[in-house]
Amino acid sequence: MLLEVKNVKKHFKSLDVLKGIDLSIDTGEAAVILGPSGAGKTTLLRCMNFLETPDSGELIFEGQRYDMTHMSKKEIRNYHLQTAFVFQSFNLFLNKTALQNVTEGLIIARGLDKNQAEKKGLEALERVGLVTHKDHFPHQLSGGQQQRVAIARAIAADPKIIFFDEPTSALDPELTGEVLSVMRSLADDGMTMAIVTHEIEFARTVSNKIIFMENGVVVESGPTAKMFTNPDKERTAAFLKVTGK
Repeated sequence: MLLEVKNVKKHFKSLDVLKGIDLSIDTGEAAVILGPSGAGKTTLLRCMNFLETPDSGELIFEGQRYDMTHMSKKEIRNYHLQTAFVFQSFNLFLNKTALQNVTEGLIIARGLDKNQAEKKGLEALERVGLVTHKDHFPHQLSGGQQQRVAIARAIAADPKIIFFDEPTSALDPELTGEVLSVMRSLADDGMTMAIVTHEIEFARTVSNKIIFMENGVVVESGPTAKMFTNPDKERTAAFLKVTGK
């Protein structure tokens, strides 16, 4: 098992957002986290990559156990060097080109020299179909292209897992397909991914595992085929039936 979290809890003031989450993601899995708005999906993803600090929880990564509330800065940094995060809103540097956006983290955080970083950056941009746009700034790119640059930035780091937080939610419908196509290609190549999305058909056709959340808990998780055809919980069946139309 690549990554497992146990009893993850998170509250904001008086609101209990996560009420004791357990889940696991194996190497090569494309795990999609589904659920209605307010289920806690994004908060869970952010806690799993320490963009939020949970109030309790245990992380097991490649067999190493960590108390999520007491990890040192060094431990979190080492974990971040093995993971990547793709945000809803791209989070690109507006004053840097597509290639510079991909290479910045490789140079600053990972210590690659400029030539090494540019080689990896160009390979990543090629993989998402944007190498010809390497010198374009974000304002010269469509939303879908900006998100593909963000994905290139993630894969250039050679992460063991990529977290995707609703990567198409900020896009117009006609641009969504190009981003999902890149993600489908990554899944086909065996990239380990944890994906929060509302794209039910994408979840059905690309993921290996579905994790269904509601009201801060995991209602049910399992192989995609079973979850869509014969889930154990009535609530899971009802949600997938309604949203999958």
